[in-house]
Amino acid sequence: MPSARALTLATLAALAAASSALTTGCDSRKPGEEAAVGKPAASAPAATASASAPEARKGASTPGDDRFAAQIAANLSRVPDPAIQLPEGASAELDNGTFRDRTIAFVRQVAAGADRVTCDLPLSSRRPFRALVMGFQEGKQIARGDASDAGLCVALKEATRRAVAAAGGAREALAGARLVVELPDHHESVLESVEGKRKGVELIEGLVPVRSLDKALLAKRVEDGKGYLLRVIDPQHKGVHKYYHAPADRFENELHTIYTASTALTLLKLHAYKPDPRLLRLATDAAGFMMGMQSHDDRDRTAGGFFYSFDLERKRPERRLVVGTASKSIFTLIELHGVTKDKKYLESAVRAADWLIAMQRPDGSVRSALSGQDGGAWKVQGKESMLYTGQVLSALSRTYRATNNKKYLDAAGQTADFLLARIAKKGCFLGDDYRKPNPISSSWAVLSLLDFAKASGDPRFEQAVFRCADDLVKRQWRRPEDAYRYGRWQRSLSSSGTGWLAEVMSEVYHHCRQKSMDGCERYKDAVVAAIRLLLQYTYGPENSFVVKNPQVAAGGVFWSVRDRYVRTDSVCHAMNAYLNMIGELGDGPLLTLPERPLAERMALAAEATSAGAPDAGPSEEDGEDGEEPAAARSGPKGDDPDD
Repeated sequence: MPSARALTLATLAALAAASSALTTGCDSRKPGEEAAVGKPAASAPAATASASAPEARKGASTPGDDRFAAQIAANLSRVPDPAIQLPEGASAELDNGTFRDRTIAFVRQVAAGADRVTCDLPLSSRRPFRALVMGFQEGKQIARGDASDAGLCVALKEATRRAVAAAGGAREALAGARLVVELPDHHESVLESVEGKRKGVELIEGLVPVRSLDKALLAKRVEDGKGYLLRVIDPQHKGVHKYYHAPADRFENELHTIYTASTALTLLKLHAYKPDPRLLRLATDAAGFMMGMQSHDDRDRTAGGFFYSFDLERKRPERRLVVGTASKSIFTLIELHGVTKDKKYLESAVRAADWLIAMQRPDGSVRSALSGQDGGAWKVQGKESMLYTGQVLSALSRTYRATNNKKYLDAAGQTADFLLARIAKKGCFLGDDYRKPNPISSSWAVLSLLDFAKASGDPRFEQAVFRCADDLVKRQWRRPEDAYRYGRWQRSLSSSGTGWLAEVMSEVYHHCRQKSMDGCERYKDAVVAAIRLLLQYTYGPENSFVVKNPQVAAGGVFWSVRDRYVRTDSVCHAMNAYLNMIGELGDGPLLTLPERPLAERMALAAEATSAGAPDAGPSEEDGEDGEEPAAARSGPKGDDPDD
């Protein structure tokens, strides 16, 4: 696979197009199982599959992209070839912002078909400039031009002419498109700003980086995220979709109990942040869907469990009951009972807790799920998951605190002892039958032991919480020169993982403060760094050029650089972290990552391609798309831990 610095937007667009061409199937169940006709044929980074995408990428030829070769050959002769003129007294020094603005302005001049164009980009390099110019419209890549020359202005002009030819050759061919300009050999990528046709913003690996974070920006993203969650609720059934395929502008034809529970819980947090009767009503509506998905069949082992998903085409639940679904539903039902005092929510949570106890083994470990065919017997799925173990431990601990029934504390104690023994043997960085050791599994150990410590008062478990939380803090990527990864945890490959880790660390921070312990700021700093990263993965005006309907995508937290779909838990975890921390933040700058000077960052004096390039941190094999994805790869549908 290419290195991290090879992941230009052009590379990602080529990968997405190849994946789209190689993917087959009928109606979507997961983003990567989407039919080829369901998404743009030549889009920017799109909703590629967790399972199928690696195979598709192996077959893609990423260095080149010949999707527009025929159009360029047919139309290039019709595209004006303007003379380049240089302004008098041009400065030899450019800052990053001025360079981007002038680059976009020059490309726009060429695209408009003028006879003469002015290029005020006085840069020189020991190696030729390779320029890529791309156009995006309604989420679809409509143009691409590629050219190289010793002169930057000439390379940009020729690449622009080819992009115009790729779009049809007319003067107005790119008038309605957002432009992206890349100089891949000089580590530079510029996106045309939504503010105007002659403004440019920074791109890093296909992301618009967030270099400055303050409370006002965070408050704006809270509102954006709230709007997204309100749109993801099905208006008829009141359940919540798992996926929004942003590049194609559609939801999948299923509603998921666990994502409904997560959404309702975040709505309750939003209601606590700024009381709003509408949010409380929507949370209770969602709880109605959840309780409608709960089994009441006492003839088998399903009573109390929650069906995993509801098929909107077949109008029936999937016959699968997962312990994680029941656990996260308990979280929401107990919280809703605390707000409304309506006993039906607690009664539903207690039935679910009883089912979780039935899914425990004598040693405290947890069976994952029950599944069955229509009319057939239920089968137990026994693979071990640290996520499921943690979710069950948290759910039983919270049920005890809500009911004061010692049965739930005793059951939780079995699993807590099992988990503590695992940490004593394996350390805090944990894996399971689904994943190699990774921070997500480890963070569930932290949160669940924290929940049990609150329920039991046993100091052994609290000590393990802080020991393992400190281990996670040390694993966070915190090099300020690397805006692409700053705030991420190695082996946490998605926005959902980063959001979940931020949410857990915010809970640890609050507990640390409540206990009046020293050093609590290290957890707060970890959350702030993660929040900055999450904002880079949130759809807003600047970075929505790769989606079909920016208004619907707004506030959605997309999965990864390659996979631009939104999974609902990514939004919920991010929002929970924001809401847990926003009251703890001051009004000044919270975090700033300055850019390096233009000449240094672009390695203008470098002999070799890599000389002077920014330190990209871990390679792809260390976390994006090499061997490591097995640590985060899903199992069969409904069989994988959802967070």
